Amino acid sequence: MLDNTTDRPDADDLSPHGDAAIPVVLISVGTNRPTAANLSTALARRGKHVCLITTGTPSGGKPLLPGQNRESTLEELLAGLIPLAEALFDGAPAPDTQILPAGDIFANFYRLQESEQSKFVELLVQLESVFDFIVVDAANETNDGLRHLCQSAPLILLTITPEADSLTSAFSLLRAIKREYKNQPIHIIVDLAENLPHAHDSFKRLQHAASKYLQIEPHYLGHFTSSQPQQGSSQRNLNATKLHPDTLTESQTEAIADRFCAISETLIPSTCLSRHFGELCFKRKKSAESDISASVRDSKSTEVQRLTAPHIPGGWHDRLSDRIALFDAIHFASMLGERESQQ
Repeated sequence: MLDNTTDRPDADDLSPHGDAAIPVVLISVGTNRPTAANLSTALARRGKHVCLITTGTPSGGKPLLPGQNRESTLEELLAGLIPLAEALFDGAPAPDTQILPAGDIFANFYRLQESEQSKFVELLVQLESVFDFIVVDAANETNDGLRHLCQSAPLILLTITPEADSLTSAFSLLRAIKREYKNQPIHIIVDLAENLPHAHDSFKRLQHAASKYLQIEPHYLGHFTSSQPQQGSSQRNLNATKLHPDTLTESQTEAIADRFCAISETLIPSTCLSRHFGELCFKRKKSAESDISASVRDSKSTEVQRLTAPHIPGGWHDRLSDRIALFDAIHFASMLGERESQQ
């Protein structure tokens, strides 16, 4: 059993959904802005207790979050080497936001040992009982981990840019999760937009394609304007957004957080992370038991067939009996010859 070393919030501070947190999956396509971290901070300023789970490793100019450079943190936690308190990192400047670096555990869940899977599910149960929101900053990779996250989360956020590559990748991502899609609301955040009409135009292009070809109806959540180039700055520095945003970006984040909170009030989670991944553990265990039972049945069937095989005239049974009879006759004739010679 994992050590529950985090303090549970007061009852008055809990969300109206009961003891279970609301898991939210945020996927960024074509942008390095730390939208998940900024949204988590904005929710914490509203008195929400937020756990930000980071997956994979930062790429490009995306800022490194506290603890994200420690890939072994979760492995140490599941192995019982460190308590939960040491695996969670404070997300400054909001102390009510805590960060859990998860690496590739969602993508590699099926590769874990059964005991590790059970401990990971226990960890999710603890996080859901302590926090109001669990924001998963998911990598833009259409693997098993992302598909399972999209299955379990009652709300999916997708950050795009007006670039054609970003819109194409976002459509491909929606098409990949279509098979596991359970009609959860999908909300779009447009980054690097010139202004509000530019953001709406980019959103409408993706919404039209998703509605026509995938029968998915995404909704608009908000936008971030593109940063103005500064003299002497490199392209990489322009793409990289700091964890502490400027005044305009902060106001846009606050507007997105307000809409997000209003949406969350209407959600009634029917599934959660721990329940979904717990079911995966159960299915894997039942599958292994079925394989063992099938193997035992096959071996017993083979043995029964061997023991109850019908006698075939002229088969190997008859040939063996003929050889034994011939050997006995030769041996008896030899003994008879020796006896007659002695007489």
